[in-house]
Amino acid sequence: MLVFPELVLEGQIPNRDFLHLYGPGSLWMLAGVFKVFGTSLAAERVVGFLQLAGVVFGIFALMRPWGRWVAAAGAAMTAVVLLPPAGLVALAWPGGLALGLWALKAALDAGAAPVSSRRRSRLFVVAGVLAGVALLYRPDLVAAIGLSAVVLWQGLDRAARLRLTGGVAIGLSPYAVHL
Repeated sequence: MLVFPELVLEGQIPNRDFLHLYGPGSLWMLAGVFKVFGTSLAAERVVGFLQLAGVVFGIFALMRPWGRWVAAAGAAMTAVVLLPPAGLVALAWPGGLALGLWALKAALDAGAAPVSSRRRSRLFVVAGVLAGVALLYRPDLVAAIGLSAVVLWQGLDRAARLRLTGGVAIGLSPYAVHL
C-alpha cells in the first residue's frame, strides 16, 4: 500500500500498468494523501486507522437503536476481529466496508426522516454516493450493497429511489475515468 499509490502518482493506471485486484478508489485516495503528506508508512497507517475507525463507529451507529451497551459491544467485537489480521494497513477492504456501513446508516436515517424534508433528500444522495465510492474500493461489495438496496428499495417512493440511484451514479462515475 506504499508502492501502488506511488505508481498512481507517477501516472500509472491500476489494472492496466500493474496488477491490482481491487477497485482503484483506495489507491487514488492513498495517492492523494501521499501527494499532500508525502509517501510514508506513518501516513499510510493513519489512513488505515481512520478506515478501521470508520468500520467500528459504523457498526456502533447501526447498532445504536438496540442500546448504547449493545452498540459498544458490537463495535468492540468488530475492532477485536479486524485489528489483529491486518493491523493498521490501509487495505481496500476496511475502507470499502466503512463506506458501505455509513451508506447504509445514511439510507436508514433518510428512511426515518419526514418524507418532504430536505434532510431526507440529502441523506439519500449521500447514501448513494457513499455506496458508489465503496464500490470504487471493492467492486465485490456489490453483493452486500445490492442486497441492502433490495431491502431498502421496497419502502421508498419514486423521488427517494431517484436520489439514491443518482447518488450511486455519482459515486461510481470515477470508473468512467478509470476505464
